[in-house]
Amino acid sequence: MLSGHNLTAKVGKKLLLDDVNFTVNPYEVVVIIGPNGAGKSSLLKALCGDIPLTTGSVSINQQNLTDYSLSELATLRAVLTQSYELDFPFTVNEVVDMAHVAHQQQFSSLALKRFSSNAMQALGVSHLAQQCFTRLSGGEKQRAQLARVLCQLQPSLANKKNAYLLIDEPTSSLDLYHQYEVMAQAKAIAQQGAGVVAVVHDLSLAASFADRLYMLDKGRVVACGSPKQVLTQARLKKVYNIDATLQIDTDNALPHILIRKNNVA
Repeated sequence: MLSGHNLTAKVGKKLLLDDVNFTVNPYEVVVIIGPNGAGKSSLLKALCGDIPLTTGSVSINQQNLTDYSLSELATLRAVLTQSYELDFPFTVNEVVDMAHVAHQQQFSSLALKRFSSNAMQALGVSHLAQQCFTRLSGGEKQRAQLARVLCQLQPSLANKKNAYLLIDEPTSSLDLYHQYEVMAQAKAIAQQGAGVVAVVHDLSLAASFADRLYMLDKGRVVACGSPKQVLTQARLKKVYNIDATLQIDTDNALPHILIRKNNVA
């Protein structure tokens, strides 16, 4: 389990997180939602250990985050941020191979190459292996980066160790098709045994793939549970200031948020 306990964080006098408790288990997709400025990315950064905490602690598999070395953490969790700058003409294969640094002391070169191959196949980018990363489309880059973080986690997952993937707004620059594709791939990574945490703005997308939702507002958790439990009409009105309801498409059982006409100018 990856968990945050009573997480409070500030920048100057600004409160980013206010006594937040959070958990994600292996084989689970947990999505963090909330309006702009709610503290979503701050919570993800806190879980990564990337921002200082005023109070609280983060633990992975019942051990405090600060007790792990950086090399140990690299074998237990992988992080995909909102943006990643890569100006050098690396191939997709070389980008995925960057994950090997986490495991190069424990596995042979042949075994590491096999992890890369499996990750690229799982994310559908094997055919791009020799393509220059900087020349790819946005969706292709996102899939290549997901292959990299999957490659980072695969050795631990193969050895039945609990490992976690944290992704911040993985669909922010993608069209509708690629948004669903990326989240489906994140779900598939969870099905391999990883605990997946994702920050997502689109509520319909979040509801479609989350096992549990954490809704934040002003740095606090205002609701946690299944999409049906969290995305109530009253809560959407209070937190997002919209008159909307969660509905289920009868043809494919996919949930979506229906915004009522009186919200439209």
